[in-house]
Amino acid sequence: MPVAVTPFGFTVGSIFVAWQRVSAIAACMVDRTTADAVSLEFAFDDQTLAVSELQPGFDLLEAAMVACFPTTADWRQRVLHAPCDPFRALLFKRAP
Repeated sequence: MPVAVTPFGFTVGSIFVAWQRVSAIAACMVDRTTADAVSLEFAFDDQTLAVSELQPGFDLLEAAMVACFPTTADWRQRVLHAPCDPFRALLFKRAP
């Protein structure tokens, strides 16, 4: 499904994720038979939504994420060099 970005968050299909509701963001490497892909996982309201770089609109989502959460700017390098799990990196976690 395509990703649509708004000033207040983003949508994937009928799911709307408000930037202010995001409690954590992780990046994952997805091992595929033809080529690897990365995805971003957004935690919000006790839910998790994964968005693949293969989905239309991912580039706009990435740019908006970095604008809203500047500490995620180096997310691609972090997922490739994650110290504990080479396929998953925690990019952002909202303080309680």
